[in-house]
Amino acid sequence: MNKKRYIYTFIITLAIFFFSIWLSNVFGDKKVQSLRDLESRINLDILSVETRFSLLQKTSCEHIVDNKDSDIGFNVDLNNVALKIKSLENQLGYENDDVISLKKYYSLLQIKDYLLAKEFHDRCKKNTVSILYFYDTDCQDCAKQSIILDKIISDYPEIRVYYLDKKSDNPALDTLSSIFKITQSPTLVINEKTFTGFQDVAKIESYIPEIKLWKAAKSNTATTTGTTTKATSTKKR
Repeated sequence: MNKKRYIYTFIITLAIFFFSIWLSNVFGDKKVQSLRDLESRINLDILSVETRFSLLQKTSCEHIVDNKDSDIGFNVDLNNVALKIKSLENQLGYENDDVISLKKYYSLLQIKDYLLAKEFHDRCKKNTVSILYFYDTDCQDCAKQSIILDKIISDYPEIRVYYLDKKSDNPALDTLSSIFKITQSPTLVINEKTFTGFQDVAKIESYIPEIKLWKAAKSNTATTTGTTTKATSTKKR
């Protein structure tokens, strides 16, 4: 009787073991497929950004400046790519070859975006401000600096921030670092001027004279809107 019980127990245990392996393979296959789908979406986003680069390089200043809905930058597209790469990084790890390759290419896209924005700023007199943010994973103040920059972007959508990993093995990034004499992290390059070390909100705002113009314009818009609303209300009476 005990022998039969042991046999049944062994068979059940063996069945559970093989079922676990099968289940693991099923979920493993689904995860692999999910990662492949994510990589495909990243590649499509990258292709979209590249296409927009090509289109805007052939666009006249008249179309760029006069079109109020036009965004000469690709921050939204680039942010989408960044979020997807971050998701892939969380699943595959920092050292994964695919993740490293995608991050390098993402850095190149950011640099191209920066150069294109600078071209339109100079050629079309479009009022844009770019911040190059050089960081690395071992930097103690970089986490705080990232939070500060997120606030800057939130307060001033006109400002474009590019997050560049200083330790990335990327010749284009090395050239950019050399041009602006980047020696440590965090370092910010604002309007082509280099600011080394942690910078708080007040300091960053002081480096960007355009902010006063934006605030004045918003204040004038608010005043005009308020006056118009008041006049309309008076007429109704």
